[in-house]
Amino acid sequence: MRSHIAMLLGRSVWTRDAGGWRREPFESAAAAAKRLVEILSAQPRARWKLVFEPEGLVHQAVETPRVGRSVFASLSRVRGEFPVVESESLGWGIEHPEPAQGGAYSTLLHAEATPALGRLRDGCMGATSRLAAAWSAYTAGVACVPTGISSGRTRFLAILAPGFAAVATCITGRRSFKAWSGPMTDRDWKGFSNVIGDSDSRSPAAMADLGMRRGGIAIIAEGDPGSLCPLWEEIKSSGRVGVPVGLDELATAASRIPRGHPANLVETFPSPRDMDPCLAGAVAAGAAAALWLCTIGADVRRRLASEGAAIRSRQALLEERLSELARNQAEMERLRGDVPGDPRYTRFPRHLALTALAALIPEALTVTSLSIHSDNSFEIKAQVMGAGFDAGELRLELGRSCLRPDAGNGWSFNAASGRLEVRGRLGDPGV
Repeated sequence: MRSHIAMLLGRSVWTRDAGGWRREPFESAAAAAKRLVEILSAQPRARWKLVFEPEGLVHQAVETPRVGRSVFASLSRVRGEFPVVESESLGWGIEHPEPAQGGAYSTLLHAEATPALGRLRDGCMGATSRLAAAWSAYTAGVACVPTGISSGRTRFLAILAPGFAAVATCITGRRSFKAWSGPMTDRDWKGFSNVIGDSDSRSPAAMADLGMRRGGIAIIAEGDPGSLCPLWEEIKSSGRVGVPVGLDELATAASRIPRGHPANLVETFPSPRDMDPCLAGAVAAGAAAALWLCTIGADVRRRLASEGAAIRSRQALLEERLSELARNQAEMERLRGDVPGDPRYTRFPRHLALTALAALIPEALTVTSLSIHSDNSFEIKAQVMGAGFDAGELRLELGRSCLRPDAGNGWSFNAASGRLEVRGRLGDPGV
């Protein structure tokens, strides 16, 4: 995007072409601003920077802390005294705060009295151009002679052009700016002279020291200063005037001021982003690719969600079947415990064992406990209660019946206490 610069000084619009600077004068600042809108909107895809000093632009010194533009606009005292900082239709800016008397800081506020920059910005946007910056004549002029002003040698700056004159006081802590538009009267020139000649006169001094004490004067003039200012010979003879420069130097200085300088008058308005066609195409292609990837990602997420739901459903079904099988296994173990180990148990009636035992027990022996288990094992406990009990005979009889004692420790008889314990297994007699 190419950079262009134009100027609105008083009621005149200045543009530059191959032949130099061309001036278009108008009857009012509003008409000049309207013409400037036409010029800016006629250049598609251009980046514009303006030296913007229309008739009626306000310049006010403000005592303020050493803060930037955003904090300055948030100060309640500033918002109360200068409502322009809250406006959405008027441009404004400030110079960098500088030390003032009493340890405070002061800055110079530049602000529109009537809206014009908003229309200029809208005109640029309609032509796909951009209004990057607008500087007051003070800001651009000070940038045009930075070395002299920063060193203190240049204390005043005069701008002279057909239909426009201005004087900037560049004394630290006492900065000011005064501009005149249209034909100037003798009274106007007297005020011009007073700013340059008397602003720094505070005590008597010798004429030889007066020029040095007052400081130098920088001149920016479009054309012969003598034909523009009737006081030129008097000012020149003071020995305080530097080499005059023209609007070319003023425009160059304005184009080099960083856009982030707090005096940028269009910082009030939001600015569109620049984007060349190649970058725009790349962004569009990237956006399309991102949309395609998002669509694919959504399909993948839906498929994964469906598969996840199916897996969870199958997992729940398998867990239910495993739980059922575990219950079946527990039931099988319980039933297996009820099945006798000897298959002959199923064909050996228990009442036969009881009948046989009743027939074999002698009268001298009383059965105190009888247990028959599911595996056809049994346990008998008895007590000798009378005389005539033959333990050996009973053991033989049991061995020939279905109540067969175990061969090892299946028979236990204590003759002293008369206690008898028999352990064995049921079976067919004689087996």
